[in-house]
Amino acid sequence: MSNKIGAASIFVLSFVLSIAFFVFRDFFKESASLGLIGLFILNFVSNASFFVSAPAFLPVVAAGNLYPPILVAFVSSLGATAGDSIGFAFGFAGHKLTKHKLEKKKWFRTLEKHFKKHGNWLLFIFALIPNPLFDAIGLIAGIFAYPFFRFFLIVWLGRIIRYYLLASFGSTL
Repeated sequence: MSNKIGAASIFVLSFVLSIAFFVFRDFFKESASLGLIGLFILNFVSNASFFVSAPAFLPVVAAGNLYPPILVAFVSSLGATAGDSIGFAFGFAGHKLTKHKLEKKKWFRTLEKHFKKHGNWLLFIFALIPNPLFDAIGLIAGIFAYPFFRFFLIVWLGRIIRYYLLASFGSTL
């Protein structure tokens, strides 16, 4: 019962963040004026919402022109990874229910086997390369009860490299 409540709570949180992102989109567009805190907030919200995500790379590029690229990468990747953790938590909250219902399916067992074997690389590559599938990867990691600290660390490493490259590009503009 508590898993269902936890999953529902995380789903509602993501939905509320999505609506807030839509309603307060002007605030998030102007978040660059809030400096590094705004960059953190923008990346957190952009990655925490399942339904409405924003391209948070443009503020990272712009911030690279204002701040040291490594600082921009650190703050942005921390916000993005914290936001991505919402999807992971949603999957983890429902992992017992999901696994109970799907563990008899061959495709599910195959996916789990491959994720346990290659999950580190999948998380890293999908965090490094901008793509719309990362929410699904985070959910899958949670469903398979992937260790949270490892999830956070690997995703953060992929994101920090991506954002460092973007901020460095911005510093040359």
